[in-house]
Amino acid sequence: MTMIRPILETDAPVTLVGGGQANTTLLAKALSFGPILVCADGGARLAAQAGLLPAAVIGDFDSLGDLELPKERLHYLPDQNSTDFEKCLTHIAAPLFIGVGFLGGRLDHQLAAMTVLLGEERPVILVSERECAFVAPAQMQLELPPSSPIGFYPLRQARLTTRGVRYPLKNAKVAPDGLISTSNHVEAGQVEVFTDRHAVLVTLPLGALEAVLVALSAPGK
Repeated sequence: MTMIRPILETDAPVTLVGGGQANTTLLAKALSFGPILVCADGGARLAAQAGLLPAAVIGDFDSLGDLELPKERLHYLPDQNSTDFEKCLTHIAAPLFIGVGFLGGRLDHQLAAMTVLLGEERPVILVSERECAFVAPAQMQLELPPSSPIGFYPLRQARLTTRGVRYPLKNAKVAPDGLISTSNHVEAGQVEVFTDRHAVLVTLPLGALEAVLVALSAPGK
């Protein structure tokens, strides 16, 4: 098996910036948790707007335009069988990622990002101005304020148990074309999630980002 040499290797969380809807305020919030900045192609424009130089810019550069960046920071990967988001994850060795500019905007880009999440076992949290989303690990505990909105959407068939929410599930068979658990709410302060495969997208308000990072960084996650 051919090993891919990482473009970037770090023990710190990485903020990945895509070319979708985002602003400098959201980028600053992500960087407060993921201090290493990497841009997927046109995401470098938001970094430039914020006056930041990314550690790396990765992609096929079809959206980079005439933006001037140091050549040593540019990593051209022309493969059209993978998205720039996927290229970044494949070529970065890091424990956790916060994705800015992958939610909102074009629906096809958002759907492509969800597909990438299914193939990535490391924690990846996508954030927008209002929400955050990630694929649940096999088991996790989240400390959240009561009445917080929370959703569980199966990107593929799985078994799901949820506790501490208004509409809990017990070893339920969930699927995109079957049972889902969106428009749910936190009942108790602690929410527990158990699933038999990497499949269930969890959605929460952006204010829950720190709690999500704590839960996904816990030992065994």
